[in-house]
Amino acid sequence: MPRRLAFLRSSAALAGGWLLLVAAFGLYAAETHRRALEQEVSESGRALQRAISQRVAQHDAHLTSLSALGLAQAQPSADFDLVARSILRFYPRIVAIDLVRLGPGGGVVSSARAAGGTTADPAAVSAAVKNLAAGRAVYGADARPGHYRLMKRMNDTMAVSLDIDGRGLVEEDELPGWARLDLSSAEGPLLEIGARQAVPPFAARTVEFAAPIASETQPLRLSLHRTVTLSQLVPPLPLALFAALSLAALVLVRSLLAHRREAALARAAAEAASRREALRQHETKLAHALRVNSMGEMASGIAHELTQPLTALLSQSQAGRRIAATGGLAGSPVDEVLAANVLQAKRAADILVRLRAYVGKSAGEAGMHDLRTSVSDIAALSRIDLGRRGIALDLDLPEAPVAARVDPVEIEQVIHNLIRNAADAVEETGRGDGRVVVTLTRAAEGAVITVGDNGAGIPPDILPRLFEPFFSGKPEGMGLGLSLCESIVERFDGGISAENGPSGGALFTVRLPAAGAIDEAKEAVQ
Repeated sequence: MPRRLAFLRSSAALAGGWLLLVAAFGLYAAETHRRALEQEVSESGRALQRAISQRVAQHDAHLTSLSALGLAQAQPSADFDLVARSILRFYPRIVAIDLVRLGPGGGVVSSARAAGGTTADPAAVSAAVKNLAAGRAVYGADARPGHYRLMKRMNDTMAVSLDIDGRGLVEEDELPGWARLDLSSAEGPLLEIGARQAVPPFAARTVEFAAPIASETQPLRLSLHRTVTLSQLVPPLPLALFAALSLAALVLVRSLLAHRREAALARAAAEAASRREALRQHETKLAHALRVNSMGEMASGIAHELTQPLTALLSQSQAGRRIAATGGLAGSPVDEVLAANVLQAKRAADILVRLRAYVGKSAGEAGMHDLRTSVSDIAALSRIDLGRRGIALDLDLPEAPVAARVDPVEIEQVIHNLIRNAADAVEETGRGDGRVVVTLTRAAEGAVITVGDNGAGIPPDILPRLFEPFFSGKPEGMGLGLSLCESIVERFDGGISAENGPSGGALFTVRLPAAGAIDEAKEAVQ
């Protein structure tokens, strides 16, 4: 019996598996209904948002009309009052319209009020529009619950004020029976429709829609709430039906696969042993190559760094001998000391030349190779270590071959080093959902391999020096791994880069040219 069905062997395990299936179905049903309910709340909220936005836009239009009418006349007249009263009659949520004279000694010049409306305070209106340019409107709070004022400056001496009852912004038939609506401004709550429901037993959550009203002059924010119960998320009847059908299916599968159990287990054990042995051999080979290349890079770097001071020592000692000879000190103790320095400097230089020749290596035996094989092999090898550390490894490979002219062992060494560094970065964060993602894609210019993680990312001060030899962001690091990776990739005419991913973590990209591009470049050089 396959391992994924091994739980069917005992009744207790079968019952546990059945409960897990029922729980999974319950979670799926809950998620499906949750999305449907959230969609319903969102659609209702957007419909209310559009309706309220249209109504508050009408307030701006009324202010514009009243301002134009007031400016067209030298002083208030019956026409202004007539238009104001018409607005009150056709728009019940506007309960008062006042024409106010600004400045010292100002007052209400003309006023029209409906039931519940109040006359504007001239001082408050003057203070509210004091710093506004002519033709600009401003929102103002009102002491009465659910009311607010919208004031517009006509010119230097006059302003218009609307007293608006917020309850009229929402019609009774527009609000669903399950909803509680809150309308608020920067000054605080303005309007609440629908009783606040106590959370009932077994309530799952409260679904909410919140969005601003589209208006520059009336900065209102709409919130729509719905309390969702557990029975709404997981209907009992479908859950019971699925439970019965899934139990019957599990019992049937158990009876059909019982006689194949022993053979399947033996076959799985043999395959697992074969895979472990192949991975062990592969890991040994890569570890050896990594040690050899790391020591070679280190020795080459040390030799390069020591060559410069030795050259300076040799040059200065030779110059000293020439000065000594000019001054008649040839053969003197000073000249003999300088001669000894020259001799030892040359000897040290010869040692470094032999060392670099010993550790130097030519390009690996590169040939056409399917990168999918290298990536999948090294991923299988890395999963053992990452699994012990609780880190998931995701692999994304194309179906078609991705060929490049590389040495398989060395390119696997690069990928292995990048995966190991990514795992170390994830492990340092201590997160429980650590993940490393390896992707192979075919691009127009060649092949692209990316290794990303969800760790803390690369600090900005370290990023520019990441591939510098002997520089490491780890306290115990030697700074040779990424430098070695860069050397190997460049040996195959490719490039490697690092950056922080858009969603966090580090992202390393290896680009290898297509085989045709490499051949054309070599022919051009020849």
